Amino acid sequence: MKTNKEEIMMSAMQLFMYMNYEKVSLQMIAKSVGLTKTGIFNYFPTKLDLFIAVIDKYVLRAQDPKEKYGTYDGTFTDFIEKYISGIKRTMEAIGNIGNIKKESIPGKSASAGYFHLFQQAILYYPDGKNKIVGVIENDCNLWRRVIEKSIETGEIKKNTNVEMAVAILHNLFIGMSYEMSFLNGLDADLLKERLIYIYELLKN
Repeated sequence: MKTNKEEIMMSAMQLFMYMNYEKVSLQMIAKSVGLTKTGIFNYFPTKLDLFIAVIDKYVLRAQDPKEKYGTYDGTFTDFIEKYISGIKRTMEAIGNIGNIKKESIPGKSASAGYFHLFQQAILYYPDGKNKIVGVIENDCNLWRRVIEKSIETGEIKKNTNVEMAVAILHNLFIGMSYEMSFLNGLDADLLKERLIYIYELLKN
């Protein structure tokens, strides 16, 4: 059973996904969750405190590789499976929250709203730009470890340009996610097909 705090954060996330931070009021959040503003103050003294909690949970923690993919110590192809599973799990969790408001905000998708949440974080979360850069670097660092290990084990070519491969694999995910966010959201199975194709080009 969800607590009032969890309900507040979910309702706030829905609003921040589809509206700019300045336009979202505590009164709007209180109305959407069926509480008074005083009820929200019991958990979050200010709107910024609530926004920080939302970004911490649904962006920074959700996109942390340890949270998203768990530990990794296998082959390149094993990691692709884990990577796609983590993406699907995260998409489902975010979509289940974001889509609640979809019918009341025509033309908005949960995927596009989630990208908007990243933009809001850069603008309003304390040191937000560096936090989001950190999210990006974490994904790249994970690919870097996978590629370097795969070179060491002989799974992929010894002359693989690690940094170029990292950029291609990471940018494939980001590019497809962004482009498809305007439609029905990322097609994780298609992403998997393309990751495997790149792997086939890299392997010995």
